[in-house]
Amino acid sequence: MLRALRIVATTVAFFSISFFTSSTLGDVGPGECDGERPQFEADEYQIFGGGQIAVGTQWRQSDAQGVLNVYDLTGQTTAPLGVDWPTNIYTHPEWVRSTMGQVFGVALDDRGNIYAAHTAIYFQDGIGTIGGQPGQVYIIDSVTGAPTVFATLPNNSDPVIAASPFGVAESYPGLGNLCFDVDKQMVYVSNFEDGRIYRIDASGTCLSTWDHATGIVSDCSPEPGDGEGAARLGERVWAVQTFNGRVYYSLWVEDQDAPSYFANEVWSVAYNAAGEFIAGTEQLEISVPTLASDYSNPVADIAFGPAGQMMLAERTMETDLTTGRFNTAPHASRALEYVCEPQQGQTWLPSPNAFSVGGGASNSADSAGGCDYSYAAAPDDRVWITSDAMILGTPGIGPNVYGIQGLPQAGGNVASSILIDMDAEILQQDKSGIGSVEVSCPGLIQDDPCANITNEEILCDLDNSGNYTLTFDLTNKSGQDVAHLLVLPDNAAGFTVVPSGLITLPSLLLDGDTTQISITFSGGLPGDELCFTLSLNTADFEECCAIEHCIIVPECVCAQIHDESVECSADGTGCFTYTFDVDNLFPGDIYHSFFVPISPAGVSIDTGNIDPSRWDYPPMPYLGTETVTLTICGAMPGEVVCFLMTMHNAGLDECCSIEVCIIAPDCVNGIECPADCNGDGQLDFFDISIFLTEFTSQDARADMDNDGDWNFFDVSAFLSLYAQGCP
Repeated sequence: MLRALRIVATTVAFFSISFFTSSTLGDVGPGECDGERPQFEADEYQIFGGGQIAVGTQWRQSDAQGVLNVYDLTGQTTAPLGVDWPTNIYTHPEWVRSTMGQVFGVALDDRGNIYAAHTAIYFQDGIGTIGGQPGQVYIIDSVTGAPTVFATLPNNSDPVIAASPFGVAESYPGLGNLCFDVDKQMVYVSNFEDGRIYRIDASGTCLSTWDHATGIVSDCSPEPGDGEGAARLGERVWAVQTFNGRVYYSLWVEDQDAPSYFANEVWSVAYNAAGEFIAGTEQLEISVPTLASDYSNPVADIAFGPAGQMMLAERTMETDLTTGRFNTAPHASRALEYVCEPQQGQTWLPSPNAFSVGGGASNSADSAGGCDYSYAAAPDDRVWITSDAMILGTPGIGPNVYGIQGLPQAGGNVASSILIDMDAEILQQDKSGIGSVEVSCPGLIQDDPCANITNEEILCDLDNSGNYTLTFDLTNKSGQDVAHLLVLPDNAAGFTVVPSGLITLPSLLLDGDTTQISITFSGGLPGDELCFTLSLNTADFEECCAIEHCIIVPECVCAQIHDESVECSADGTGCFTYTFDVDNLFPGDIYHSFFVPISPAGVSIDTGNIDPSRWDYPPMPYLGTETVTLTICGAMPGEVVCFLMTMHNAGLDECCSIEVCIIAPDCVNGIECPADCNGDGQLDFFDISIFLTEFTSQDARADMDNDGDWNFFDVSAFLSLYAQGCP
């Protein structure tokens, strides 16, 4: 369903937000920090200071140390610079080589769970006893710390590489990297074996794959005819990260041992509201510059910063199987930052900030392939890069600091960085054994332990009461099943809940589930920010927890719109119809509206009237509602289309206006099919599953006949459309 992105009246702002994906880059806005801090119960973790944490992966030869550790970043403000910082480290007894095998890619979700991916990029690798199969993604529980198998991807081991010279069972090629998309509640994982990106939901169910080499979106079954070993260079995806409605990923095209005429690259592909890849939207974002020796090493990780900047972390690879250990390796990999320049066609250009990783020199290139922005306020606004040889001393004597380097986000080197030795042992060198890193969002996990509020819409009530109703999706993250909600508003300016602050849900809201909530408020002045506490309670009120949330009081003047929808025109012109309901908040009858395009240039709006800019009402009385349909042409998919909607009386001598902004759908590559719920151009089981979920949660998209009810007629309409197929 399309919703207005921004509606601004002459003196009032209404908000109804949702997003369409795009086949173009679009305006790059600020990044969002999503990964929450775990809540591990272990005593070793409870001594942490309560601030940010970093999760790091590393190669381990034995079970004496963990392949995954958590590092306390609480005291980073006063941490010494340019020397090893011996901060608190937590590792679980099962985060070891024999249990988890070797892992590289790491991610955090919005509940503090950790995800880690099996790898075969270190000097010698193996798989663990959990699951005991290659191609596995592990999930580490946010409370217990116990690792379990989250998903297993097709990963045929190369029989030629059955064991290393040291007798360690290998399982090559393994996986690349992974990320967790909070908005979609999806994990995206790259697979070296077949070169595909896998889309996995929060339950661990694989839903679909994206194959860059073929441009095909398909299911998660093994590819027919796919042999053992890794996808060839140029088709092998490594880094993967979602941002701005797209999945960004790196292509491993060349490395130290296999230089090429072609550069390593960063691409992106759009995804739709369900998180599904949209074939045909892929585009090259960056060709990675070469080193002085006329090659570059592959990008192993991508991160996006609070200003929308992009960080790439390379990793020196000597062969498909092994991280570089000899010659100049692993000192040939950089941390490269890019910024999007709208004045130059929305292209990614090198940032003026220089990041010297490891070595202490101004041009050091010792990146181990992991990166993440902190999103913290100054002076803790750092970018964390995994690095070899941050301090290089004599083996066995030291100091030898290998691990995580926290550089200022404006750039810097070892002297201006926080240095964390990953295994807290600085006598020996950990050359080529450093993995990746993920950093939690600033603040305490207790800031939001209970729930997420999304898809908010606040509208003025049409009963002349002066009340307004807030509607939102509530996701239960409390760890308990919720039966009742208590709403306690700030009583400033008479801010109260109407008629009661107690909401009994029609059915239990299970932990992890989402439902739609509506709360009616009164009081406050237009434009005021008013806050309320929302408490989630069990059926017997024996357990509860709470979050605080704030809203802006709307000014109920002129007009407001809601229940928006779009439909692509069938003539292939790329035009679309935009239908919405408008409420008259102007004191008097409204006879006409005029629509004045604002942006982008070249957009036209047609009302179907003799005067295509004018819409006539029957008239519409004060607090009345009418439905308007506009035809909009000239917008590229994903562009934000803004226009003024004016409201006039019969004589055109009284008026007001609101600004409406929507996101143009992709009407170029085909006609929208209402039954194609995930927008992949096919009707299959996934569309049925999405429709049933939306129908159960009373999502507006599932209201097929747009009557405001979810009943048999909507199911019948969906099945009819599904049977007819997409045009």
